[in-house]
Amino acid sequence: MATLRQSAPLNLYRNARNRRLRKRVAAFIVGALAIATIAYGETWLLEDAPRATIECAVTAGVAHAIDSPIAAN
Repeated sequence: MATLRQSAPLNLYRNARNRRLRKRVAAFIVGALAIATIAYGETWLLEDAPRATIECAVTAGVAHAIDSPIAAN
């Protein structure tokens, strides 16, 4: 079977179309990151840093011990 050769103008058109598509995707990603930073960046900066895992475990354990019926006696 014979295959058709692709013409040079068709290849140029496809390359240009792919470049434009890549630029649009990159612009979309940059825009989405910028919007996410604007929307959530302020809360990230203003909130206290999250507690460490050990601190969370100790706090939960102490709260559970205080709430248990044995500790109430």
